[in-house]
Amino acid sequence: MAARQGLARWQAWAVLGVLLAGVHGQAANEAVEARMRRDVTFLASDECQGRGVTTKGIELAADYIANEFKKAGLKPAGSDGSYFQPFSISGSAKPGSPNSLVLRGPQGQTIALRQGPDFQIAGCAASAKLTAPLVFLGYAASAKDYNDFQDVDVAGKLVVVLRRTPRAGNDHAVFDGENNSRHAALNTKIANAELHNAAGVLFINDRGLADRGDKLMDFGYTSRNASASIPVVQVRRSIMDSLLQSSFGKRLTQVEEDIDRTLKPQSAPLAGWTADLEVNVERQRTPCKNIIATIDGYGPLANEVVIIGAHYDHLGYGGFGSLDRKQAGKAIHHGADDNASGTTTLLELARRFAQRPERSGRRLVFMAFSAEESGLLGSAHYCRHPIFPLADTVAMINMDMVGRLRLDKQTHKDKVIVYGTGTAKTFDKLIDTVNVRYDFKLQKIASGMGPSDQQSFYEKKIPVFFFFTGDHPDYHRPSDTADKINVPGMARVADLVEDLTEYLDTVPQRPQYVQVISLSAAALKKRVGIAAGSAAALAGSRETSYRMQGPTLGIMPAYDDDKEGVLLSGIRPGGSAAKAGREERDGIVEMAGKPVRNLQSYMALMNGQKQGGTLEVIVVRDGKRVPMKVHLE
Repeated sequence: MAARQGLARWQAWAVLGVLLAGVHGQAANEAVEARMRRDVTFLASDECQGRGVTTKGIELAADYIANEFKKAGLKPAGSDGSYFQPFSISGSAKPGSPNSLVLRGPQGQTIALRQGPDFQIAGCAASAKLTAPLVFLGYAASAKDYNDFQDVDVAGKLVVVLRRTPRAGNDHAVFDGENNSRHAALNTKIANAELHNAAGVLFINDRGLADRGDKLMDFGYTSRNASASIPVVQVRRSIMDSLLQSSFGKRLTQVEEDIDRTLKPQSAPLAGWTADLEVNVERQRTPCKNIIATIDGYGPLANEVVIIGAHYDHLGYGGFGSLDRKQAGKAIHHGADDNASGTTTLLELARRFAQRPERSGRRLVFMAFSAEESGLLGSAHYCRHPIFPLADTVAMINMDMVGRLRLDKQTHKDKVIVYGTGTAKTFDKLIDTVNVRYDFKLQKIASGMGPSDQQSFYEKKIPVFFFFTGDHPDYHRPSDTADKINVPGMARVADLVEDLTEYLDTVPQRPQYVQVISLSAAALKKRVGIAAGSAAALAGSRETSYRMQGPTLGIMPAYDDDKEGVLLSGIRPGGSAAKAGREERDGIVEMAGKPVRNLQSYMALMNGQKQGGTLEVIVVRDGKRVPMKVHLE
């Protein structure tokens, strides 16, 4: 009743505000636009270097945001009295030394290969030094009617694996239909080899790639994959071709043609051939930090929390997430809209609410997240290590890319996309009511699983809103610059969010969470599309990785966890995992009798299961191994 009465009062207030052209009016004043233009221009400047998590520029941006919070009078809520909540993510890898590969044949032959000209170590490889027999393993594919591992023992062996899949490039006879990209992924091949206890992987180009020059994969290209537990290198095709000829009596091209024609594996030991392999890869963790400031609550709601957030990181010089292939890794990706615009709006809202000393309501917490572009890792970290209890957090409002407000072609009204309108019982009507004075064309999406940081909170059963003014051709390109930001439009979005925040801050009855059983294709955009570090297992090209298809357990893995196994960060209510008694923070360490070392082996095992079946799973809970049976959805 209290919520309905509050909404009715708010609706009357909003209508009155339209008639009186209240405090905000229909456009921000010149002073507001000037400070918002100043903020977005600095955050998207060359000086901030695209705010990539490994750049010095992101530190300048972080200090700027913290200083603006301080100037506005907000209290620090981070560690040791600062505005910062530090954390780290899986970071860069670089080749160590020494790296060597020596092939030894049945007649006493010794072939010492040179790093660079003859072989290249993979950025995802584990460091190791070993001597092992060689086994040709085709494409290391395990499909319904084709299995390269059948009738061959690879345990303790170095497996020679072709890139891509059988019948690659044949549109009329695609290998394993829609699962083709999964089998082509380097992650899949490596995970399959790990599951069969191979000692390491030697990749070679298939004949299609060899026709383009038999180039070796760059270390940086393969570092996009999550870390393997075994050494991985690529060897020139011509070198391995000579080994196959001596062992099989035919060339690689003939072997590939036989597989394509019959779809029967040709896996077999390379009799008498062994390899001495040493691989050294140096890995680092990348330090990051969220920036958190607060305004105390007053009155009976003072201990409850409303979070207003935006991510401040971007792509730096581009790299993996860039959509400009020519400039990726070379030019600053300024990220003015994504997401200097959201951060700027966050700062503007912090200033406005800090100027209300007599306010009564919930605690307001303003958060600028890092590592969003790496897989929502900053917001995920906060949700695992909240400064204010999640049980007291009544709602979260997120702003990501709110700087390109433009007219809807059909209604000719400024269009705002709003996710989360179904995540609380009152939210759909609430956003319409608040919008009365602004008359935006609202594109409402009920789900809280949109492609940004509010998703981390929604997974913790917190009602959310996510504001977004739409995609554009400059997205994830160097051309996303401050001069293209619609500053008056961004200020109007700030006005709308201010009114929404004020309502959520003061309404007596907290919003009631609703689980929305729907997931748009865009919902995985950043979770699986632009991830780095440990999340890179789900990101990138068709070859380097894949999206999991087939049966599921109804879980959300912790993508930034780099410990052995797969840690759960979320469980879908009513799903298989929930019914089997799994809990958040369980770690999956074994499935179907096979060890689950990381996200890749988990996916490889899951993709070999059948929907509707039952899977034996072992999780680690409170340091103990707990077996359970899970029905596959």
